[in-house]
Amino acid sequence: MTPIETERLLLREFTLDDAPGYLALNGDPEVLRYTYDTPMQTLEDARRILREAPLADYATYGYGYGRVACILKETGELVGFTGLKYLPEFGETDIGYRFVRHCWGRGLATESALPLMAYGREVLGLERIVGLVDPENVASARVLVKLGLAFEGKRSVPEIGSEMDVYA
Repeated sequence: MTPIETERLLLREFTLDDAPGYLALNGDPEVLRYTYDTPMQTLEDARRILREAPLADYATYGYGYGRVACILKETGELVGFTGLKYLPEFGETDIGYRFVRHCWGRGLATESALPLMAYGREVLGLERIVGLVDPENVASARVLVKLGLAFEGKRSVPEIGSEMDVYA
């Protein structure tokens, strides 16, 4: 995927060289509070998940799919991820985002996801994009609404043993 620039971010595909920043993001239990993911402990954990998740998604589903790295242009720091992910268990494409704590409340999730939503609709031809969110994660639900999605209902997610709110 060709990198995309927003006002404050560079959005580009992950590489294995991103493992340190990916570990910092995904090793923080507070960042993972509503995700049902286990915090990463080591650089090898980060490299393994990069290979199994975003890098595998790029290879399996093609150009434009998979979470991408969000690099803060001001510092060059990997501060999060955003992007479209095909969820085969639901037959749907999800928009997702995650940011390090010091970037919360700055509008970066919305800023990063808007161009990828547009890419999904205009280039990939997606008529439907969903956002799955823990019902207690009010901040993430607000982002989904800013992206133009509306609450649709609840969906059972057996993999996590819980229900998620669905926005579409």
